[in-house]
Amino acid sequence: MPTLGERIQQARKFNNWSRAELARKVGVKPSAAVQWEQIGGTSPSTPNLIRLAKLTNVSFEWLATGRGSLQYRAAEQDVAIDMGSFAQNSFEERLLQLARLMPTSAHDPLVRFIAALLAVPVRSKKPGVNSAA
Repeated sequence: MPTLGERIQQARKFNNWSRAELARKVGVKPSAAVQWEQIGGTSPSTPNLIRLAKLTNVSFEWLATGRGSLQYRAAEQDVAIDMGSFAQNSFEERLLQLARLMPTSAHDPLVRFIAALLAVPVRSKKPGVNSAA
């Protein structure tokens, strides 16, 4: 089974791109794309791997794991995981851990408090309805 670096290289060559072109399209430095393809080099982050799969029009599962078909299918257009829904740094992780410890009854008051601090409207639990902060 090809390594991750070999699969990245295959996807890049499938599109007739140089490493520099791939890096520019993904939004990283050319040295990152070089590292991704080297034996013992670094691996792309999950968001960059998702971008790589979309940009090169190959299957995310194949690119990430080597399993499945190389060919991208229309059914795979939507990524199953929205990375924006996960903690992106240690501050967000700490907030999430604390929020999970809170009783449910404290959720809405805390959301209203934070919204008031930021001067943003509070989104209702019902889609399309905003409540006043």
